[in-house]
Amino acid sequence: MLRNLKKVLEKYNVEVKVPRLLTDYEKEIGKEDGYSNFFIRDPFFTVGHFLIEGSLKFPHRRNEILPVRNILAMESDNNKCLYLSIPKPDISKGQYSEDGPFLEGGDVLVLDQTIFVVRSGLASNENGIRWMRNLVSNFGYKVVEVPLHHTILHLDCAMSLVREGLMIVCEEALLDGIPEQFKGWDKIYVTLEDSSRLATNGLPINENVYITDHEFKCIGDELEKRGVKVE
Repeated sequence: MLRNLKKVLEKYNVEVKVPRLLTDYEKEIGKEDGYSNFFIRDPFFTVGHFLIEGSLKFPHRRNEILPVRNILAMESDNNKCLYLSIPKPDISKGQYSEDGPFLEGGDVLVLDQTIFVVRSGLASNENGIRWMRNLVSNFGYKVVEVPLHHTILHLDCAMSLVREGLMIVCEEALLDGIPEQFKGWDKIYVTLEDSSRLATNGLPINENVYITDHEFKCIGDELEKRGVKVE
C-alpha cells in the first residue's frame, strides 16, 4: 500500500519522505500504555511559516512524533521555518488527565488567514486551542473553533477542501453546521457513518488531482463530474 501511494505521489512530482520506525527502546518504554507508528498527519502541522509539533491525547500515540522529528528538523532548516512545540500534557492528575493541552494535526485546517480547529472530546481540547490562538493571533491569523460530533475523531474526518470553492463534508458531524466561510462553496455530502470510516480523509495533490480510498467510489464519481482527476 505504501509503495502504491508513493508511486502515485511521485507521478505528480511530489517528493516523498518516509519516517523511520520506532526503535526497540521506544517500544519498550511504551509498553505500559502501548505505542504506535500511526497517522503521520496527526503529530505535527504547519501554519504559514510555523512548523508545529502538536500534542496527542491518547498516551500510546504521544511518541509518534519521534520517528519524523529528524525530517521536520531538516525541513525547517532548509525552508527557514519557525519550528515550535506545544507544551507537554499536564499529567499531575494522572496519565489520562483531560487537561492537556492537546492539539492534533488532524483537527487543524488552514484556509488563507483562517485556522479551523475542532473539539470533539476525542483529541484537541480547549487548552490546546487557546495555545494556538495565543500564538497565531500575533501574526494576523484568526482561529475558528468548530464543535464536532463526539464519535468523530478529527476535523479531517468531517471536512476536506478539494480546491477553492469545492469541499467534501459531513454536515451532521459539524454540530454548529458548516462554517460561514464555506457558505458559497460547492459541497459533496457524506453521511455520518461514512465520515466515521474516513470518507472525507482524502489527499488533494493540487487543484485537479485528489487521492481517496477506492471504497468511496461515490465520492470519486462526484469529483470527476466536477473535473477533478481521482486516484
